Amino acid sequence: MTLIEKLFPPQANNNYQGSVIAQYGFYLLLAIYTFRSFVHFAADDGGINSIASIIIFPFLDGAPDPNNVIYLFASLWGSAQLVTLFIFYICMWRYRNLLPLLWLMVVIEVPMRMLAGTMHPLDTTFYQHVPPGATSNLPLLAVAIGMLVLSLRHKS
Repeated sequence: MTLIEKLFPPQANNNYQGSVIAQYGFYLLLAIYTFRSFVHFAADDGGINSIASIIIFPFLDGAPDPNNVIYLFASLWGSAQLVTLFIFYICMWRYRNLLPLLWLMVVIEVPMRMLAGTMHPLDTTFYQHVPPGATSNLPLLAVAIGMLVLSLRHKS
């Protein structure tokens, strides 16, 4: 079976052939992503102040509150995360042989998040403390690459 066939199998099914470590690692990632997605979607501040520690922006009397726009976009991001999460859950329930593709999606998504942070950098004046996403991106990317490799290996 070629690498392309492992990433994009001709038929989606529950016949996962990779490492069980990559499978259980993905379950752990699902738990973390579930928490993150629901916070971004449902929290009053979209997790922007309470978790990411971005400051609450001041506004002038009579001017619209700029924080509402930020919270809206955080909630929209959370809704997109929930859709992705739904697909992840469906795949882990019915189509586990797509696990290498799911890990590839994580390997692609993390650098894109990092690139977005580079394209629109916020200096320390925007934060109360370093947000969890800033410190976890590189370790998550390293783990995701390792899990992708493990998911592509066939069980002995």
